[in-house]
Amino acid sequence: MSSNLKPLILHAHSTGPNPYKIAIALEALAIPYEVKLWQFGDGENGLKGPRFLKISENGRVPALEDPNTGVVSWESGACLNYLLRVYDKENKLSPGNSEQDRVDLDKWTFFLVSSIGP
Repeated sequence: MSSNLKPLILHAHSTGPNPYKIAIALEALAIPYEVKLWQFGDGENGLKGPRFLKISENGRVPALEDPNTGVVSWESGACLNYLLRVYDKENKLSPGNSEQDRVDLDKWTFFLVSSIGP
């Protein structure tokens, strides 16, 4: 990965399991990132507060901000797919080029987001 990349911002909660999925992908792809922890509630640092709702309209983590592209994503599947499309140029985690390869990735990605976590 290019050393000129600004770190992505992974928005998380200290007890939320879903941000780990994105952190694992960021680590595997050697993408620099920082973690911003939020609290439950609607206060200044709360997931349901106005600051976080500008980042993630559903008020849940993970959310991912990419200062390199200006893209903001939320929901673990959407964040993962974004990372693969934009940053996995060496196909470390991405599928091959056949339709079956892409479908296989989709199957496992949707299994991941629907089965692991709350």
